[in-house]
Amino acid sequence: MDEQERIGNIISKILDENPDRVFLQVPDGLKKKIKVLEDRLDDEVEVVASLEPCYGACDIKDIEARNLGCDLLVHIGHTRFCRDEEVKTMYFPWYYDMDPVPVLKSSLGVLGDYRKIGLLTTANFLHSLEKARGFLESKGFEIFLGEGKRTEKGQILGCDVSSALSVEDKVDCYVYIGSGKFHPLGLALKTDKPIFRLDFEEKNLLKLDFDRFKRQQIVAKENARQAESFGIVITTKKGQSMPDVAFELRKKLLDCGKDVYIFVMDEITKDKLEGIDVDCLVNTACPRIAVEHRTGFRQPVLNKDEVGDIFGFE
Repeated sequence: MDEQERIGNIISKILDENPDRVFLQVPDGLKKKIKVLEDRLDDEVEVVASLEPCYGACDIKDIEARNLGCDLLVHIGHTRFCRDEEVKTMYFPWYYDMDPVPVLKSSLGVLGDYRKIGLLTTANFLHSLEKARGFLESKGFEIFLGEGKRTEKGQILGCDVSSALSVEDKVDCYVYIGSGKFHPLGLALKTDKPIFRLDFEEKNLLKLDFDRFKRQQIVAKENARQAESFGIVITTKKGQSMPDVAFELRKKLLDCGKDVYIFVMDEITKDKLEGIDVDCLVNTACPRIAVEHRTGFRQPVLNKDEVGDIFGFE
């Protein structure tokens, strides 16, 4: 399906719902599509398009849509994550129909002696998994597509790599299909298995090196062991907000003799925490805040499971 067909399909399904006012939400990489969608919808329905950053389906703007009188939220670019939206919500993943076989053909030697492979990707490249699987199996590799708690087979999210971990004991390595290190990095901090990335833009297959991030994690944990005061951070983003987890964590840290404070914000940034005098921050929002941006805060930043590792609780 080409882009025009994809957009036509989205428009048709929206109009089938017969909405009066539609709230559009897209990630930054697809913002150029907003005007096209609005032009196609404008004669039929009223349209409001969000220009706020969209970090995934966990960052759904359903309350904003409700407050603006919209009776349908259209979220483009991700698969469904939340289950209790305030208004009717339609999800349209934005698939890229890319063929991984040419890159695999030219780069098979990179895999060395690894024969049992866990294939991974994001929602955008799910259609590429079976092509990669078919080719690799024809070359004698044993392929595994794990099943996640909230994802399709072989799909990982920035905050959920359960599909990959479900086959960890069966594979020698992982091959991630997609660009960037954002998604495989989440897995790298939970496994010692090698991770390779097949990048369509760079047209290569490379083993990824996450040693720097692993060292940052070790340093943050060691600093947190010495901390006497902790600030637990909650977000108001619908799919990331876990106040119950935060207050349970507060109780456990209090039982360890620590001073504990709870802070809430939408987007968690260093600037908002200026002037907050605590020894360590505990993130209960998107776990990636304490991964890529761990060194961007004055205090050590840990995710809730990392704090549990230090003090011996879940």
